[in-house]
Amino acid sequence: MPIDIGDVVSDGYERTVARNGLLFIGIFYLISLLEGLFLPTPTQSTTLPDPMGGPGMGPVPAEGMQPYAPSLGFSPVITSLLSLLLGIISIVVTIGALRTFVTEETEQIPEAHFRHNLLWAGLNLIIGGIIFGITIAIGFIFLVVPGLFLLVSLFFWEVYVAVEDQNFIEGFRNSWQLTSGHRLRLFGLGIVIAIIAMLVSIGFGIPGIVLPDILGFLIAQFGSAFLGVFFLATVAQTYNHLLSMENKPGVEISEKRM
Repeated sequence: MPIDIGDVVSDGYERTVARNGLLFIGIFYLISLLEGLFLPTPTQSTTLPDPMGGPGMGPVPAEGMQPYAPSLGFSPVITSLLSLLLGIISIVVTIGALRTFVTEETEQIPEAHFRHNLLWAGLNLIIGGIIFGITIAIGFIFLVVPGLFLLVSLFFWEVYVAVEDQNFIEGFRNSWQLTSGHRLRLFGLGIVIAIIAMLVSIGFGIPGIVLPDILGFLIAQFGSAFLGVFFLATVAQTYNHLLSMENKPGVEISEKRM
C-alpha cells in the first residue's frame, strides 16, 4: 500500500500548529534572529542548518526570502564562536523536535528529549551529515538520477540517529530498508514539500519589498522558522507512516530510553 502524501502533509501541518510545534517555531525563530545579528556583514543571508543535508537538520535556509539582516558587526573571531554556539543549540533543538514529533505528545515537550544521549546523537549527526553530503554530491556529479535515488533512500538516517539511538551507519542501512518500495512516492512528497516551501517563502518575503529592512527581516525569518518546523514534523510523521506500513510498532520515546 503506497504512502498517502496528503495524509502525511496534513499530519505534519497539524503537528506544526499544535502547541509543541509553535514552541519549536518560537525557538528556531529566536535562533535565526540571533544568527542574523551576529553575521559579519549586512549582505549575508541568514540560514539555519539544512534539515536533511547536513548536521543539525534545522529549518530550511531562509536565503532569498529576506532582506539584509541587521548585523551588529562583531569581529570575525567573536562571530565564529557565536555562530558555532548557535549551531550547537540548533542541533540540540532539532533532536528534541524530532523526538517530540514522532510521539503523540502535542501539548508538552518532555525535558528528556533534550538530554537523552545528546552527545552521541550530536556527534553522529555531524559526522554522518558530512558523509551523507559527500555521498549525495557524488551521486549528482555522475548523474542527477543516482543522486536523487540516494537522497530519497537515505533520507531518514538522521531520524534513526536522533530517535532510535543508532549510529549514522545503522541509520543509513535502516533508512535504505525503510524506503524500499516507497521511493517514487517519497520523491513526490519531496516535490510537494518543495512547492509548499516556495509558496510560503514568497508569501513571507513579499512584505520585505515594501517594508523597512528590519521589519522585512523579522517577517521573513518567521517564515523560515515555520517552514523548518513543518519540515521536521512532516519528516517525523512520514517516518511513523512508513513504520506502520511495515507492520512495525509505532515509535515512542519511553522512560527507559531516556
